[in-house]
Amino acid sequence: MRNLIQKNKKYLRFVLIVASIGLLSGFLYYYLLDSDTKINIINTLMEVNNFRYNFILKDLIIMSLLLVLSFFTVGIPLSIFYIFYECLSIGFLINIFFVSFGIKGFIFILLYILVNKILTFILKIIFIQKTINIGRFIIGIFIYKSDEAIKDKIIINFKNSLYIIVFVLVINIILYFVSSFVFSNLEILLK
Repeated sequence: MRNLIQKNKKYLRFVLIVASIGLLSGFLYYYLLDSDTKINIINTLMEVNNFRYNFILKDLIIMSLLLVLSFFTVGIPLSIFYIFYECLSIGFLINIFFVSFGIKGFIFILLYILVNKILTFILKIIFIQKTINIGRFIIGIFIYKSDEAIKDKIIINFKNSLYIIVFVLVINIILYFVSSFVFSNLEILLK
């Protein structure tokens, strides 16, 4: 594990910077909204069915599109933006629940993030690295022309990306049912 972290130190540092900017943007975005919009968002989030929104299809579509777009240069910035977007939404949720419900809301949203987001977010970070690698290797083919080693690396990263998509899909299906039970009981605490 330590070797893996050392090998990907630059990437992890970059992801940490993008994630931090996304979280900070999410916190600040809350304060840019007018009070009516904040009230509408809170009311929407408090409806159990909306809050436990099924992310299965959304993640499948976005990750599949990012994988396809990784074969074009546009895939690299979109993949980076996806990390930013995920962190922005996490920062926004933390802030809106903390401001609206105090410490109970903060604990609730941290539990939500721990149950629903952490494992899939880690997998998405690995997935994004694979899609960025595909984009880099595609650019490498244009620079070095037809290099078999680069083509093999593209195939390996593509297969690994597909495995991650399937793994995230399975985790999301399991978490959907687990979080339905957990959050239907936790919602009572916020009211």
